[in-house]
Amino acid sequence: MTVFNGRTEGSYLALFTDETSGVTTYAANRSVTVTPGPYGTVVLDFNRATNLPCAYTEFATCPLPPPENRLPVAVEAGEQYPFERD
Repeated sequence: MTVFNGRTEGSYLALFTDETSGVTTYAANRSVTVTPGPYGTVVLDFNRATNLPCAYTEFATCPLPPPENRLPVAVEAGEQYPFERD
């Protein structure tokens, strides 16, 4: 996965879509924060996947994940589709 600089120094952000995108989760993307551990190892905890602001309002813009971050599996963990936006 390609990651981007996060909000705090030393953290990163991974934007992704998966097989649940547009079905039970927001279609454009979700994000997960990545913090490197000892020796540069990382653990992606998809339980902490969140929606970006564009999932909640049509007045926000959000980046799209790069092609390599479009996962060919269903990630059932993390925030789901914000149904109040229907």
